Amino acid sequence: MAGDNKLSIAEKLGFGMGDAACGIVYSSVTMFLTWFYTDIYGLSAAAVGVMFLVTRVLDAITDPLTGIVADRVKTRWGHFRPWLIWFAIPYAVLAVMTFTTPAFGASGKLLYAYLTYTLLMLCYTFINIPYCALGGVITRDEKDRLSAQSWRFTISSVAGLMVSVATLFLVDWLGKDDKQFGFQATMGIMGFIAVVMLFACFFTTRERVAPVIETQGSVIEDLRQLLANDQWRIVAIITFFSSMAGVMRSAATLYYATYLMAGGMEAAAGTAMKSAFVSTSVVGTIIGSIGAGYLAKRYKAVSLFKNINLLLVAVGVIMFFVPPTWLAVIFPLYFLVGFFHQMYQPFKWNMMANAADYGEWKFGRRITGLSYSGNLFALKMGMAVAGAVVGFALGLFGYQAGVSEQTQLATTGIIGLLTIGPSISYLILWWLARFYKLDDRAMLTIQRDLAARQQAATNVDDEVAIVPDGEWHKA
Repeated sequence: MAGDNKLSIAEKLGFGMGDAACGIVYSSVTMFLTWFYTDIYGLSAAAVGVMFLVTRVLDAITDPLTGIVADRVKTRWGHFRPWLIWFAIPYAVLAVMTFTTPAFGASGKLLYAYLTYTLLMLCYTFINIPYCALGGVITRDEKDRLSAQSWRFTISSVAGLMVSVATLFLVDWLGKDDKQFGFQATMGIMGFIAVVMLFACFFTTRERVAPVIETQGSVIEDLRQLLANDQWRIVAIITFFSSMAGVMRSAATLYYATYLMAGGMEAAAGTAMKSAFVSTSVVGTIIGSIGAGYLAKRYKAVSLFKNINLLLVAVGVIMFFVPPTWLAVIFPLYFLVGFFHQMYQPFKWNMMANAADYGEWKFGRRITGLSYSGNLFALKMGMAVAGAVVGFALGLFGYQAGVSEQTQLATTGIIGLLTIGPSISYLILWWLARFYKLDDRAMLTIQRDLAARQQAATNVDDEVAIVPDGEWHKA
């Protein structure tokens, strides 16, 4: 049974493809959607900021409901895997629709943007919450689970690199002078690749971890248990600020590259500059994901998480004071931002799995889907708040879409959104890590106790007596 619990290379690869599929569209949204809405679609920066906030209200309902339903839907393929193929094709179609510019008036275009963006994020929820929960049930071995997360972020970073390098060139090539059609056709290609990857993830993975006892408590009970999980609360707040940092930086990147590095160029050199700058960070994320797996075997995960966030604060502050035209300095600094940001991602997502295990250990019931859906809600709220901050800040600083040169206030604001804004979030993450208690020693105790309960449930037919709120045992 121990050997059966181990993940093969093929399964880690397939698991990573699931996140790559989500990331192809998610990366397009974080890297290009704000810029697409303001400079191609024709919305004001303030309207985009409001939309990103308003559309997240629905997530307060749909995210926990998705997790609750996923915990209760039991198929022969498990609780979570089937969702990947149920919603793969709608996800691709909605990605194309979101990057489509309709021939409507101003009000009609705004309504269309609200509708398509909301439906895309809803479909993202239906795929991403079960997928993330799958990462918590493919094995109980924490080191193997962390290894799978490292594979996941390496593969998804490669997909992100593909998006960052290819998107603008594909838009120019497919659309020629029609960038609206260029974005639409490009997202059609990205959506098709995402569907293939989601099917690959479904067919190469399986769910190994099942609750000790399959219980069907009420929704209110599940929500109370989730909110009573003190470690889940900490991880959810960490997820929010991590998302804030990444999305704020990504949303500001194209503005920075276009108006401060590329001088507003519309020629091929401008496209090359923007693609190269975006890709520099993404290359850093690939190497950072690989480095995370290496470091996790040698150092304590919590200490790594804290120290990496401090390094990100330092890099952001330094980058704020470096002139954008100093390309020989700016490119390496932006590489380091991607490198360190992605390096701590496997640790963060493993924290989510640990918090779910801790909840089962403490309360005697496993609510994996709801636990991950709560974290995904925090992630999307961070994404929405970051998008809104960028939109509102651009409007406040006097940003004007399509002009050849921005004002001094606008350019300073763009630099701050790329550097200081994310650095504040990273500093908060460093501080929050002190409240996270599920270190290697604690998880060894939890996994040992859960394994004993699982064995007891296997050996006897009677109901297993589980004592909640147990004391820590010395490892």
